Amino acid sequence: MALIRALQVPGFGLASLFALLAGAPSLVPAPVRAQETLPETEVEQEGLAKKPKPGEWSVTLGAGIASVPRYQGAATSRLKLVPLVSIRYDDMFFGPFGLGCSAINSGAFHAGPVLGYEGGRNERRDPELAGLGDIPSSVTGGAFASYRIGSFETLATVRQALTHSGNGLNGLVKFDYRVAIIPKQLDLRIGPHLEFANSRYEQTYFGVSPVQSAQSGYPVFAPGGGVKEVGFGASLTHFTTERFLLRAFAQVKRFTGDTAMSPIVERRTESFVGIGAAYHFDAARGTSSDFGKGK
Repeated sequence: MALIRALQVPGFGLASLFALLAGAPSLVPAPVRAQETLPETEVEQEGLAKKPKPGEWSVTLGAGIASVPRYQGAATSRLKLVPLVSIRYDDMFFGPFGLGCSAINSGAFHAGPVLGYEGGRNERRDPELAGLGDIPSSVTGGAFASYRIGSFETLATVRQALTHSGNGLNGLVKFDYRVAIIPKQLDLRIGPHLEFANSRYEQTYFGVSPVQSAQSGYPVFAPGGGVKEVGFGASLTHFTTERFLLRAFAQVKRFTGDTAMSPIVERRTESFVGIGAAYHFDAARGTSSDFGKGK
């Protein structure tokens, strides 16, 4: 609620947004921040709000609960609190990929830099991780690009770990189809994706060094970079009013290449499913004229 009150203060502008979000992880509930941020936790936040008119805010705030793997490659799942957040002002945004700016806007093509956060992994989370050590969380920096024609959208993003560069680089390419099943009431977003990573990322999350091998009993494993997974995701959004939404989301993915061969990976096919609710408002006018119109 502090964020909502801040947005309503006269004179609150772009500089204030950066000051508020510079510590972006502090906006995430502690149980989420302390655990690994899985790539699939972005699917539930996409398309929560459209770009606002110049000089206006578009804000959607909410949360949900999801069943996710205990870590990437785990055979067991856990319940996790997930955010449903989208904050937009002119070409600036804060959402599933972090804090970014659409610096290039050419018709249906948009691109720009993005600053994000990637959670680490605690070996105490699961007995299968014993002896592998902890993976620290890291601020990430990168870029995104998107292109939309009608109901079809292609999105690509690449991000490098900055504060703990050993976490490496990973990227995502998505192809989405969006359709208003019931105009202004029920939206479906569905499509495939693939994720890639460099060898540093793969070694950190899926590799086993000689020291880790001695401590854990796993064989030494040094994966290379490349496509780490392919998958398919969907979200169904019901706009109960102009301001309030309910969203169900799910994703299934399969590890490929060296990732799939890792001794840490107990299950090559993983799923992610959840449900949540969010509230939208236009901070400048107190209305939500474009929200839920399936555009």
